[in-house]
Amino acid sequence: MAIKRSELIDDENAGYYHLMSRCVRRTFLCGKDKETGRSYEHRRQWIENRILELANVFAIEVYAYAVMSNHYHLVVYFDPKAPNQWTDLEVAERWLKAYPSKLDKPKYQQQRDLKLQAIINNPKQLKTIRNRLGSLSWLMSRINEPIAKMSNQEDFVSGHFWESRFKSQALLDEAALLTCMAYVDLNPIRANMTKTLEESDHTSIQKRVRNMTEAQLNQAVKSLSGEIKNRSMVLKLKDYIELGGMVRKIHSLPQKIKNACPYRSPPLAHLNLQPNQWLGQVQHFGTHQGYFVGKLILLQQKAEELKKNG
Repeated sequence: MAIKRSELIDDENAGYYHLMSRCVRRTFLCGKDKETGRSYEHRRQWIENRILELANVFAIEVYAYAVMSNHYHLVVYFDPKAPNQWTDLEVAERWLKAYPSKLDKPKYQQQRDLKLQAIINNPKQLKTIRNRLGSLSWLMSRINEPIAKMSNQEDFVSGHFWESRFKSQALLDEAALLTCMAYVDLNPIRANMTKTLEESDHTSIQKRVRNMTEAQLNQAVKSLSGEIKNRSMVLKLKDYIELGGMVRKIHSLPQKIKNACPYRSPPLAHLNLQPNQWLGQVQHFGTHQGYFVGKLILLQQKAEELKKNG
């Protein structure tokens, strides 16, 4: 049974979320259509760019993403109250960036400035915009709507391009966050789109591996884009990459070999996770997880909250 969006996403408290949106058509969102031979590969870059751009507009930090053939995954830290700390000018600027237009061109600078001032001088509109900049539903709308319009123009069609309701999972602790990030980063490998982390195009792990320095390897995992509270995980980047390589390597092995060679990883021990158990959680995260992911006690607390609100 579907749960109301207001109960799935906490609009009062910050937290981590896994978001996923799927194309509703038979035609591919990205990649190559095997039936027609037509390539939609360039659309991957559209989506990746849009995600990273909007991380500097909305109240989020991006921790992981993967653009697949007919859907994309996004893992974010979300703070709905962060826009309350932004100045009126910052709120207005961010809103105009959420809706790029011809006014962004230098020759329209005067018109853009007038529109900016009009927003700043309208307290009611500013309040509405602050709420929207702290909304995951508005974030997903601003990712999906431009992509749908550009795709429809390419395909010479009109109508729905995305499922009307994006999927969301609240990640209630760091163990859930780590498992979800690994699941998202390894999606192309699991789908046989590529064999290595480095070749996983349009994923957060490829971006991390390509851009990392030796110093960054020993630093805690941070967001790829967006900056709310300069948060970081306890896990070091090199440990996260090693975990990703471990899952990729073991994923294709028979079960008896997996059981015979457990991976004793300090990061997993720190999070009180058993290696083989964690491997199974990563591999089946998309099919065995519900609306909320975390320790049993946190899930029980969330269940009680839903009963009280129901």
